[in-house]
Amino acid sequence: MNVLIINPPALGDIRYIREGRCEQRLSSFQYTMPPISLPSIAAILGKENFKVKILECIGDNLNLEDIEKEIKSFHPMLIIVNVSTATYYNDKKVIAFIRNITPSHLTAIGIHVTALPENVLLDTTLDSVVRGEPEAVCLNLAGSIAKGESFENIEGLSYNEKGKVIHNRRKNFIEDLDRLPFPARNLLNNRRYTLPIINRPYTLLISSRGCPYECIFCTARQYYGNKLRLRSPRNIIDEIEEIIRKFQITDIVMWSDTFNLVRDFVMDICDEIKKRNLSFNWMCNSRVDRVDEEMLSKMKEAGCSGISYGIESGDQSILDKAKKGVTLKQIENAFKWTHQAGIRTLGHVILGLPGETKETIKSTLQFVKRLNPDYMQFYCAVPFPGTELYSLAKKNGWLITEDWSRFELNQAIIQTPQLSSDDLKKARFKAFLSFYARPSYISNKVLPLLRTGRFGITCRQMASFLKEWII
Repeated sequence: MNVLIINPPALGDIRYIREGRCEQRLSSFQYTMPPISLPSIAAILGKENFKVKILECIGDNLNLEDIEKEIKSFHPMLIIVNVSTATYYNDKKVIAFIRNITPSHLTAIGIHVTALPENVLLDTTLDSVVRGEPEAVCLNLAGSIAKGESFENIEGLSYNEKGKVIHNRRKNFIEDLDRLPFPARNLLNNRRYTLPIINRPYTLLISSRGCPYECIFCTARQYYGNKLRLRSPRNIIDEIEEIIRKFQITDIVMWSDTFNLVRDFVMDICDEIKKRNLSFNWMCNSRVDRVDEEMLSKMKEAGCSGISYGIESGDQSILDKAKKGVTLKQIENAFKWTHQAGIRTLGHVILGLPGETKETIKSTLQFVKRLNPDYMQFYCAVPFPGTELYSLAKKNGWLITEDWSRFELNQAIIQTPQLSSDDLKKARFKAFLSFYARPSYISNKVLPLLRTGRFGITCRQMASFLKEWII
């Protein structure tokens, strides 16, 4: 049986990243993120002898005509579509287009369909949606379609049956992640996915799944649950060796919500990298309260070149209300120690969380400048469906729209008694300007690019970043 997995094309001018909880414009980081859920699903299906193809319409610049040609030549019985909140209306049109040309079973994966399965099924021509972690559910669905069996026993699936939406019980998360085959990267055009500034090919590697923290703005727990599940360091390094030797990629992002949650896990991975004498650059996400000087030094020795930290706010009361579970002192220490280790830092701040005022925004900007990250991202607080922030925004009347296309991290879609949506929009613009237009930042970060030979392409990336993401 043939299975087609589709990352839908952008029907307008704006292209989007869709990968788990990461849903934002391509211009937000100036790179096309390689999908990891799609080749992971493809790998588990391929292992069970399904014939699988991936149409990565964003990375490969494919359109509806390309989709139609592939469907008519490949004849898939199952089509899996990757859907996100901001692209929902776009994806809905793509799904309707596909429905008009094939009777194949149409299902969807992603955070949005996980949070709102009934709404999506009643509003689209989908036959089913996968709730949460997709691999095992997609495999079971493909098996049932191949055998002509009922869907009633497929955990994690919601589906339409004669106009009625049926929600099967939730699928248990995969406990032993080592059992998953390595993602089928051979089905992707890997050279298309490059990091900004250095412009080298890179890939994502899932090191763990699940997050035990309760941040009110985050959708991670919906997709991968609240229990941390770690791959074994040996299994991770085996995949890294495949990435380097088979695909000639030497830049890797450890794709987990928090890579550093378990200290021994991190130290063992660093030891295994050195033991196998592997040379590659890698980056990760981390919480500020889960790093220390020794760990960071060892990570640097093992090739870690960058760490992304969620700062969220420079006001402790806002951090507490957002259930972030960290202190300002822990944030300061993490950035200080990371800089001392020689690892680049990317900070993330969310403006407009509960309790935010014009004064707390000023305090946050002052705090960020003292931290002096190498790069910064400033977002608006967006209450994605399924999060506690969404419930708060609905309850308190903060939402100014429920147009899903505006549920982007660069959009001000909430207003509170302390801040209007316009206040928030202006504050975000000023935050970027205040951080990146500093003479010290320009002289230390921007001007050195003149000597690298990458100044031209970096200027084009900066212009796109400014136009599409900030303004």
